[in-house]
Amino acid sequence: MVLSEQNIIKAVRLFFEYFNTTSEKGVTIALCDKTGLIVFLLKMKNAPQLSYNIAKAKAKTAAIMRVSTRDFHTRLINENLKIEDFAGSAKTGLTGGIPITVDGECIGGIGISGCKPDFDEHLAYKLCEYLIENKE
Repeated sequence: MVLSEQNIIKAVRLFFEYFNTTSEKGVTIALCDKTGLIVFLLKMKNAPQLSYNIAKAKAKTAAIMRVSTRDFHTRLINENLKIEDFAGSAKTGLTGGIPITVDGECIGGIGISGCKPDFDEHLAYKLCEYLIENKE
């Protein structure tokens, strides 16, 4: 499975329906392919300005590292590592990034930013659910 435009649009529509049931003001959504290339990026009107770059970093980290940014953060702490220890830039340990995994294969990453980290992560899992349910 790859992330197609139709798949992304349908999943994002479902995500917006869900998001509108929450009391949150706005987030930035970033999706990338398995190489970390951003394929979809949207900053909602009321999302914090900083959320734009943070969401991109969360998506890229999740896709490239093949783990959630929560797990990546834990690894950094447990192994006494720094982000600089990993080649490349734009990585983050902020919670809210998850890999998109289908049949054991990572096909991309999702980064959500704009809310509290745990809720960003919840939203990322929700969007991932919509992407996988509507795969082509």
